[in-house]
Order: sequence, then C-alpha cells, then structure tokens
Amino acid sequence: MINRIPQEIKIDPSSIRQTFREINIKLFCCRYWILEEWTCFDLSVPFWRVYYNTIEGAEIIYNNRSIMLNKQNLIIIPPNTSFSTRLNTTNVRSNNESIAGRKFTEADTREQIAKTNKLDHLFIHFSLGFPLDYADAGIFCLEMTDQKLKLIEEIRHTCIQDKAFNFFDCLNVNILIGLCLMQLENFLTDFKIMDQRVFNAMAYVDNNYNKAITNNALAAMTNMASNSFARLFKKATGITIQQYIIKKRIENALNLIHHSDKNLDEIAHDCGFSDRFHFSKFFKKHVHMSPSYYRKNLTLF
Repeated sequence: MINRIPQEIKIDPSSIRQTFREINIKLFCCRYWILEEWTCFDLSVPFWRVYYNTIEGAEIIYNNRSIMLNKQNLIIIPPNTSFSTRLNTTNVRSNNESIAGRKFTEADTREQIAKTNKLDHLFIHFSLGFPLDYADAGIFCLEMTDQKLKLIEEIRHTCIQDKAFNFFDCLNVNILIGLCLMQLENFLTDFKIMDQRVFNAMAYVDNNYNKAITNNALAAMTNMASNSFARLFKKATGITIQQYIIKKRIENALNLIHHSDKNLDEIAHDCGFSDRFHFSKFFKKHVHMSPSYYRKNLTLF
C-alpha cells in the first residue's frame, strides 16, 4: 500500500498564515519621443510618471528647485505633483504653454537630434491603486544603474519598433517601475492595514465604476448605516466615497483615451458619467485640462 502525502501538505507544508499585499501596476502609456517644445506651467495629473532623457536640455522646476533631465538620472513623480517644465535648448522664454514633438523612429539617431536642438524623451504613465496613488507630492531623481539602463534600452527599442507590447515588453516596464519604487521605500512608508469592509467597498467600485453607485448601497453591503460607513471610508482612505468613485472613473477614462479609438461621448458613457458635459467637468478638475485637449496632446504629457 502506498502512503500518500495530504494534498494540503503538497501545496504548502507550513501552518503559518501569510498575508500579501496586492501589487497592481496599471500602465497607461509608454512612449519614446523627440521633444521640440516643452513649456508647461502645471503638469499635475492623477497618475505616476517616469521620465528619462539621454540628451541634456530639459528642465523640471518644482518648489523653486531646478531638476535637469539627463542620462545620469531617472525621474519618478507621484500623482498630483504640480511642477513646470521647459527646454534650455534656446534662450527664448515664452509666456505661453507649448508642447511639440513626434515619435522617435528607426530612422532617427540621438546624435542627429542633438544637432537640431531637440531632445529624446522616454515617459511612462501608470497607476498603483490605493493607497500608493495617494502618496505625497514630490519629484525624485534616482541614480541610474546598469540594470535600469539595460531595461530602458529594451523599452526604447520596443517603442521605436511601434509594435504592440507583448508580455515580456510589459514585464520590462513593470520591472523598471518596481526598481524605481524600491528606491522610494523611505518615502512610501507602509500604510496601515485597511478595514476589510472598506477594502471590499473599494473592490466593488473598481469593478463597477461604470454603474451608478450610492453611499447607501455600499453601506448596505457592510451592514452599516450610510453615515457611519461614509465616516469609516474617509478615515481609512482620506477621501470620500464619491471622490473615490470619480477617481476610478477618471483613471479608466485615461486608459480608454490612451488605448482605444472611442470618442469622448462613448468614453463618458463607458466610465459611468451621465454625459460628456459631466465627464469633461470632472476630468478637468482632476487632470487640469479638458479631455479633448488631453487627447490631442497626450502623446507628449
């Protein structure tokens, strides 16, 4: 007779219960561009960004501090960080915002671009979900390493080829983001364990943001009074239930703007807004520009 090991022992022989935090990196865009103009007075947006330039000449101004983009530094910026940008390839200072550029192609070289007073610019936009999307504002200049540089070269190569990102291309982007976040360990201090009732409500919103969601409905799922649950939610997250719902709708709208051909009316409907007017109103409040302007210029933001 053969002695069999219990299935649960085969799966995990330890009786110690472990809890793991979900890591959810949601990519909005990853592009490699040639910058001709980059004069912006406020680039505050509700998602994370990574910037990397090889050619010097781009400057970020944050809290009266100048941060130069160059091949020695990788820049990572939390959501809702207000800063301005400019190019130092010309002595002319404009009083108007201006963004211009185009995709870096296989026919381009960085040497040729530098001779024309233009810059190369890799940028990645992404979200991390709650609570990391509510990290304090800031701009972090990270030292370049051989591992990061290798990933950047592979990512830029994918962008230049203008092909769909496959699993391994996306993995490269996620690994680069992960390496950046590892260097922010002291900044991204561990958040307290969330009340399960709040977590369940957030998960419901994440999966049903396109539907009408009321405080009463979420409270009923937790067997709490509406006002009591609203106070619990705000205490745990720092924002109201309806503010969280709007944030998820805007986040998904951004994703559709980047990755679909749907018009703004369709996007408004798919993300749970009553009409395009209300969509534009909340979009502008969170992204600081209209959705039509964002769509027109998103490839350079």
